[in-house]
Amino acid sequence: MLFVIISLIAQIGFTAIPPQKMGGKEAMSTLQVPFFKSPESLFPSGSVSIKALQKQQTNARLTKEKLYKWKNQFFRAHELKPIRPVHLSRTVIDPVTKQRFKVLEANVDFVKVRDDIKKREVEYPLDHLASDPYDTGIAITLTDTYLKKIPSDDGKVLTTIPQGISLTAISYENGFAKVNYKNYSGYVRLSEAVTKFDLATVIYAEEKWQFVKRREFDSMITVDDKKIHLSQIRGLVTPDLRGLIASSNQKIPLWSLVEIITDQKPSWIESTLKGHGSVWWKPSVLREEVYTIDQLLKKEISSVSFHPKDPLKGILSAHGVFMTEDGYHWTKISQFTDFNGPVYYFNDVMLFVGQFRSIDGGRSFDNYIQIDKMASAIEYSLGFFPKKLQVKRIETRSPFRLKIEIDTGNKRIKMESPLFAQDWKVVRN
Repeated sequence: MLFVIISLIAQIGFTAIPPQKMGGKEAMSTLQVPFFKSPESLFPSGSVSIKALQKQQTNARLTKEKLYKWKNQFFRAHELKPIRPVHLSRTVIDPVTKQRFKVLEANVDFVKVRDDIKKREVEYPLDHLASDPYDTGIAITLTDTYLKKIPSDDGKVLTTIPQGISLTAISYENGFAKVNYKNYSGYVRLSEAVTKFDLATVIYAEEKWQFVKRREFDSMITVDDKKIHLSQIRGLVTPDLRGLIASSNQKIPLWSLVEIITDQKPSWIESTLKGHGSVWWKPSVLREEVYTIDQLLKKEISSVSFHPKDPLKGILSAHGVFMTEDGYHWTKISQFTDFNGPVYYFNDVMLFVGQFRSIDGGRSFDNYIQIDKMASAIEYSLGFFPKKLQVKRIETRSPFRLKIEIDTGNKRIKMESPLFAQDWKVVRN
């Protein structure tokens, strides 16, 4: 039996994690970092593990600057004025308090909202607020555009809507959006307006969150080339670090997508070390491997799961495991070098990657699902001992039960266990 279990684990497929080279938290804790008596010192005074420096950290000297990135070009904040998701929102969220506000007015730097708790209007800096994933937003006209009586280029012109007017779409048809403007009700061409759909990376439709590539007329095209009409979409992830050029008099072309980044210029952190007193060191060694969603979509995504209440948070596998807090930037988890199996985001604390589980929000993962107990449960229920197990799907169902679909080589089997135990049972339906 012991030989069979060892053989089983060796053949585990998707759930098996290849032997790791020294990396992640173990390598980072032993990394030797040079330290200096001051940021102006020309030569280091010595070196010590980064763990010791972090433990005794007392101060930091940071310099930051917001930049816009387009292709391989960088522009300072005053050089471009892109439309961002908050500009296209009817409701926004305070990322810290999670309070939702109704947008009254938005400009380049500030957003005026209605605070129902304080019973007054409040003005916030643009970067202080995030777009609401469950708000499909508004449309803003890019040019002076005709309001047509019917959704057709041949339709009668009711009036002209000036550039920069905010409109709420009632419905979508034939590449047009139906809107109300002054005393008129008619249709504007979507190609002459910018919407939250143009900035979306993920949509909620058909009762699930799905990655998308682009808007095409009045539909969104998913990464698997499925066309979903805008009227079917009930939620949008529009990363707040994305923007779109909506004016032809700027330095880059109309409709250009830009990434908003913070340039972390060389900075220093101060720590106190025994025998050395106050020392300074550069934090560049702490940089993590970060990918944008556009980069990840070029990979073959094996599995993706979003936080049950916050679609800006997610985890996916694509020759590695990546997590996001903003829906756009995804940090690679060093523990999983080339993992391509199932992932599952249960809540802020608990996540699953194959047979591994995290109970600290994804900071570390431990081997959790006991394969030998699953194999024994299959033998007891179905009368055969599987020589191969591949975990194909992980999810939970109420109340607090873990549900897994596995492949034994010749059949798929569904199994369940209490979430906080290893009491596996075969599910026959």
